[in-house]
Amino acid sequence: MKVNIRKYDPTQRPNLERTVTVVLKDGPKVRRVAKHTVVLNEHTGEFHHDSLTIKTYALNKRTCTLDPGRSVHLDGEELQRLMEFMRSSRGGGLPVKAGGYVVLPTPEMFNDAVTRKLHDLTDAAGAEALAILLRQAAEKPDLLRAVMERAAERGDEFFAEAAAALNLVVYRRAVVQLEDLIESPGAREADFQRLLTANPWMFGSEYSRLLDIRRLTRDEQQDFLFSRTTDGYIEVVEIKTPLGGDALFAYDRSHDTYYPKADLSKVLAQVENYLEKLDRRRDTILADDGVDAHKVRAKAVIGRDGDEHQIRALRRLNGHLHGIEVITFDGLLRIARRVLSYLEDPAEPGGSAPETDSLD
Repeated sequence: MKVNIRKYDPTQRPNLERTVTVVLKDGPKVRRVAKHTVVLNEHTGEFHHDSLTIKTYALNKRTCTLDPGRSVHLDGEELQRLMEFMRSSRGGGLPVKAGGYVVLPTPEMFNDAVTRKLHDLTDAAGAEALAILLRQAAEKPDLLRAVMERAAERGDEFFAEAAAALNLVVYRRAVVQLEDLIESPGAREADFQRLLTANPWMFGSEYSRLLDIRRLTRDEQQDFLFSRTTDGYIEVVEIKTPLGGDALFAYDRSHDTYYPKADLSKVLAQVENYLEKLDRRRDTILADDGVDAHKVRAKAVIGRDGDEHQIRALRRLNGHLHGIEVITFDGLLRIARRVLSYLEDPAEPGGSAPETDSLD
């Protein structure tokens, strides 16, 4: 390939540094020439942008005529996208499967620190945050480039700020999803379990981590097993449904009292059974799973708040239960909202890490 380089005198053409020309095709009827032009800021002499022009000429025995309809001009950003496209397409970097994809900048466009940070986004919230960024980038391709450039310039400081902002987006979306599920009459236990597995922070700072073990008793699988923040003890969390808003307690007129209805009684019996089995298998669980099942507590999430009488009845019930607490989905939503509020403004007067001790 033969190229022709032309340099320009800055006193004559202060806005041009050089042009590089190459003949792409030189046939009997068509001649196609590509020219790369580097444009300078005429006041500072610094690089301003570059462009690519591909001109097509129709040839005959006597004339060489420019064909504008078969010629093209690309400015800097268009040229950069074309280069990235060709590098990805011809370099084997694109998937074989048909579909729409977001092409990340090539490694030389950002430093190793950026690459490492992207690889670090392995948790559910981080993956969701990255997915949000990629969806935005699909609609606004320049967004991803700007993010990568800023990340390369500012490093950890940028990623700390960006991660916080993206996590807030993820958390807000999760709270909205929880609200929608609670209001949906057709929501199933599995729907809540799926959302809460991806967002265990919704249970509050009372828990330090979600344990990746859910089958500690034979033939039974617990919904969630948490390690408590304060003492490290294990807590079982059983998720049911909002019951379509049906009351958790029935009213006994003859004694002027409220007593648990069938759904609540059933989940209490289920949780009590869990705790008894865990206590009997404590030594085996410690040996097999490395989990100390001493003083295991349980929490059941079921139903809605209801009216003042229902709220008072639930408070009275929890006061008499041993090692078990019942909260409603409204209570769970309040916890999630408090966590989100704290993350949005941790410096708010009187603000502190949200706990789950009081749900009133």
